[in-house]
Amino acid sequence: MDSPLLDSRQLRAFTVLAREGSFTQAGRALHLTQSAISHAIRALEEDLGCMLFHRQGKRVLLTHHGRELLRHAEEIQRQMALARASLGALDQNPRGQIRIGSTPAASQFILPTVLREFKDSFPLYSISIVPGETPDTLQRLEQGVLDLAVCLRPRDVARVDCRPLFEDELIFLASPLHPWAQQHPKTKDLAGETYIISSRNSSTFEMIGEYFLKLGVRPKSFIELGNTEAIKELVKLGLGVAMVAAWTAPAEIKSGELVSLPLVRSRIKRQWVVAHMKQKPVSLAEQTFMTLCEQVGEQLAR
Repeated sequence: MDSPLLDSRQLRAFTVLAREGSFTQAGRALHLTQSAISHAIRALEEDLGCMLFHRQGKRVLLTHHGRELLRHAEEIQRQMALARASLGALDQNPRGQIRIGSTPAASQFILPTVLREFKDSFPLYSISIVPGETPDTLQRLEQGVLDLAVCLRPRDVARVDCRPLFEDELIFLASPLHPWAQQHPKTKDLAGETYIISSRNSSTFEMIGEYFLKLGVRPKSFIELGNTEAIKELVKLGLGVAMVAAWTAPAEIKSGELVSLPLVRSRIKRQWVVAHMKQKPVSLAEQTFMTLCEQVGEQLAR
């Protein structure tokens, strides 16, 4: 059976009284009344079942038991001071782990800048990036596998808090040699095209499906790729048209390697967020990560 622990406040009163040798002086040192010091020592002696001081008028002297306790008490208080100092050092150099779920596009265009800035503030933190499309990432978040998720805003936010990052809009991305680059397509032209997408399991593909369904269009075929760079290369080769956000190909659009075209008759807007579970406390590191994501989002929204 474990022995009951000593009261740290009583130990503090004991060590100060041993040093000062007077209840009055100990009370002044601790900003307590003489009666409070006396009560603490009496309670400690009753707890330990022995006398700790000899009373000689207004002065006190340690007993044999008192001298033995003082040796332990000073070591206990030294360890407590070290613990406090160690926690203070963690405030200066916090360490821990942060687990981030991220879509492929966010991993490529949002996270590099965020992680560089984050490591400057939290150099001792371990960072895990788990790639995945929005539905899978949110599922991992709810399972407790992830701390944060950088993804598209889900339709159901009953269990997650979503901090908005920026809003974007999908476009057609085509080769400059593609017929659509010369003449903007009409609804009747959409069905015969091959569309290059990131993943059929993505929230974006769900939006694209709803877009074509609304127009009454059944596309001929899709080419599924999980990498934005690979998608752009296939578009350059004229193997199809991509449906992406313009911020994923700014250099290629500016140089003329690729042509951006607005969608036909309707628009697909997306809201990017960084999400966390509603009931989970947010650490300083997680708060910093989300703020950095917001800053990068502001740049992409321009």
